[in-house]
Amino acid sequence: MQITKEKETTVTPAAEGSQSRLQQIKAALQERYRKMQAERTANQQRDRRLNAVLTWLFPVFIVCLAELNQFVQISEFLEFCINRTSVLIFDFLMAYLMYCFLLLLTNRVWVAAWLQGLTYMLLSVVELFKFNTNGNHLKLVDISLAPNIKNLSSFAYIQINLPLVIYVLLLIVVLGVMFWQNPAFTAHGRRRVLPAMGCLAMYAGIVCVPGISETVYGFFDVDTTASENAFSINEKYDNNSLLAFIVETTSEKIGAALQEPEGYDQQMVEAVLKGGKEGSGSVKPNVIVVMSEAFADFRALEGLKLDTDAYDAFDAVAQQGTQLTVAVPTFASYTVRTEFELLFGLPVRSLMDTITPQAKLDVDTPSSFVSYYKDMGYDTAYVHPFTRTFYNRDTIYSTFGFDTMIFDDNMTVPAETFGNGYITDAAVFSQVAQLISQSDAPMFIHTTTMQNHQPYDWKENNSELTLYLEGIRETGKALQQLTAALNACGEPTVLVFVGDHFPSMRGEDNLYDAIGIDSANCSVLYNQSAFIWSNYELNTACLPDEVFSVFYLNSLVLEMTGAPVDDFHAAVLAQLQEDPIYTSVFMEENDRNAVLDLLTYDRVAGEDYSGTRSQSGK
Repeated sequence: MQITKEKETTVTPAAEGSQSRLQQIKAALQERYRKMQAERTANQQRDRRLNAVLTWLFPVFIVCLAELNQFVQISEFLEFCINRTSVLIFDFLMAYLMYCFLLLLTNRVWVAAWLQGLTYMLLSVVELFKFNTNGNHLKLVDISLAPNIKNLSSFAYIQINLPLVIYVLLLIVVLGVMFWQNPAFTAHGRRRVLPAMGCLAMYAGIVCVPGISETVYGFFDVDTTASENAFSINEKYDNNSLLAFIVETTSEKIGAALQEPEGYDQQMVEAVLKGGKEGSGSVKPNVIVVMSEAFADFRALEGLKLDTDAYDAFDAVAQQGTQLTVAVPTFASYTVRTEFELLFGLPVRSLMDTITPQAKLDVDTPSSFVSYYKDMGYDTAYVHPFTRTFYNRDTIYSTFGFDTMIFDDNMTVPAETFGNGYITDAAVFSQVAQLISQSDAPMFIHTTTMQNHQPYDWKENNSELTLYLEGIRETGKALQQLTAALNACGEPTVLVFVGDHFPSMRGEDNLYDAIGIDSANCSVLYNQSAFIWSNYELNTACLPDEVFSVFYLNSLVLEMTGAPVDDFHAAVLAQLQEDPIYTSVFMEENDRNAVLDLLTYDRVAGEDYSGTRSQSGK
């Protein structure tokens, strides 16, 4: 047996002194905390009138502070209070319902105040930055983009001004006083649970139940005008201001949720499909779709003087092909709306104009142009020179069937950047040319560029428009280089080029306001110059002479190239004769195309009956 003698532990005087000091610090902190709690308890019992005022006027304070932060001058806020008093009272009502719920839930006045105060101020600050960045107001659905806050901050014009600092400091002071005074509130059992659930139910009923919403909004004169475009949304904001606007637009979005068509089944879908046709083309060309970020032709806007040659190179390339004008479903932001229409050949209008249509996909492998070209023997690629996680593209788009997906972190060509820090169109087009040169099969490539995204502020003493047009000039040059490379490669190739939306401009005094664009005449901003270029002869007879919605574009390319057209695409193209434009800004609210709505629901949220049929052209 082996006996091991344990070593004696020796505590040095230095270690004993260190432990003693830690114990002293701990004891001191505990004593300080005890005294603080004793003082808070004394404040609670001594200053009951003050505490009652703090408790029950806090919702009024935070509503006024959050709203005041939206106005340049205090006089403008006071004018709103006078002219839209009923809306302000509505804000107070909703604030009290939420405040009472939090109060009953936590049983602590200062905790309820902190939760509501910080939430309201955060919304107020985010709205301020968002509008100053792109002229669009904050909606609750924008919270879905919160995981991409790092990417979004790269777009934003964040300017900390003196009023904002004062309002934030004022809130901190008031919240600090609420904590120190520690107003009393005591309720137990049913006295807390039932009233709390009642407050929450009333709040939810006003927001979520259409019948209740309409009645309450009507009583308080909250503006519920249907908002088909960004400018009518902004006008609604002017009438409602921040808090009522967020609540009402949330109700609007809930009321417009995607619904399953009545009687939806496979037979119903098959009844609207049209007979497809076999391919008539003798070649399978490469098909490249370039969706150019924020590319727009400002020459279409009246009242704007453009003494520039920025579009010369673009015009030179477009004139070599067929020039078009297409209607896009978005303005200034939400690129994925146009991207969805191009990739799926379906209208965002049929998805109730959701800001993130790709997130509505409820099938594992959705039918899209990607899967269609793969079935024809194509290699497929997606190129987007930005963060892969933005809009969850890496996760969602991987289900589309792309063989290759390239983002900013895995480009295989030199990724030069433009003045605003985004990868240039020239680099993206070089990546596209490389993909084609390395593939033995014909390719379908969709690329969403980034070069011309805001901000437009990388040079001092230059207007936003001047810097924007510098990017447009470079895009034209890059297109000339791309078409030259495609001609040199010797493979039949079709290039489809379209911008996703007109660019965002700063909220205050932007150029759209300067030339008088409003909800009545803003449709011009939803029309985009586009072209179809090829290095061999195409049959362009199928192209409409008038403006048409961009979601028809890739279906038309199938016809132009002589590719097989299946029953689904034949059905979509048949609607081109009925509704060449099916984009909300151009239409009345209740003007619906039942066939397009049905096919969109089927492929996005339904059983994909239209995608699982045999393709008659194959």
